[in-house]
Order: sequence, then C-alpha cells, then structure tokens
Amino acid sequence: MRWLLVFLMGSCMAFGESIRGVVINVIDGDTITLLEKTPEQKRTYRIRLEGIDTPERGQNGYEGAKEYLEKLIWGETVTVKYRRHDRYGRILGEVWHGKMFVNEELVKDGWAWIYKNFSASRKLASLEAEARKSKKGLWAEPNPIPPWEWKAAKRREDAAGKVLIE
Repeated sequence: MRWLLVFLMGSCMAFGESIRGVVINVIDGDTITLLEKTPEQKRTYRIRLEGIDTPERGQNGYEGAKEYLEKLIWGETVTVKYRRHDRYGRILGEVWHGKMFVNEELVKDGWAWIYKNFSASRKLASLEAEARKSKKGLWAEPNPIPPWEWKAAKRREDAAGKVLIE
C-alpha cells in the first residue's frame, strides 16, 4: 500500500498545475482552445497535447486526426494537467475527459505518433505499435510520414525553391 501512495504522489508532482474548462476549438489533431470560466472571469488557453504529434495541415491524415479529436472532446469539459509551455506559449499538457486520457486515445486509435523526442512513455509506444499492427487511422495508409519528417521535407523544398528563384 505504501508503494501506491508513493506512486500517486509522484504522479501528482509530475504535473504541477491543472486547469479545467470547455473545449471551444479544435485547431488540429493535437492542439485545442480551452475556455476556463470562474466567477471572476473567463479566460482562454491554447493547449498542445504533450507527448504526441499529429499530421500537419496539408498532410495526409490531418483531417482524420482533427475530426477524431473533435469527436472526442469538442464542447466537452476537460482537465489539463501541465508543468510547462512550449516555445509558442502554448500549454503542454495531458488532456483528461473524465477518466479518458485523450493523448493516449489519439495514439491508440491510430491518429497520432508518439513524439519520441519529448516522450519516453512505454505505454504510448505500445499503443502506437498496436495501432500500426491493426492498421488503424493513419496506419491504414501504405507509408505514413511522421509530421516532423514531413515538415523537414517541406522546409527543404522551400529552400530549394528560393535558391532557384534567386
């Protein structure tokens, strides 16, 4: 029983803060806008789901990932557990709808990659492997390209185009 208490305390400390609010916009497959209402004020937050990455606008799978996230939480009250912001000022967090861990759901149903540079989660890795094996979501495509590789290729294309123009 003591180990359970230590584990729970560690889990709570991993994410130092939390906010609760209604999802008023799904920007893409891994970014939402949250409205927090208190008696004193209303405040919006841009939330980036931590540890995962979904297709970029213009990339195969973008619409599917966005629609899946909308189906899960648009208009719903969620809790976001977080400890930091990204370089764009977005909150990086775990999104929970009741007992459902939304970040995991996206990976489990094949609409997100585990973002290996920022997540060492064995559970997410296992969920991604199972989704690949079952050809769910993105994995139904013959050769899905991770968003970070797709963006790098776009940057190379853009740079090559600028050189040709000059």
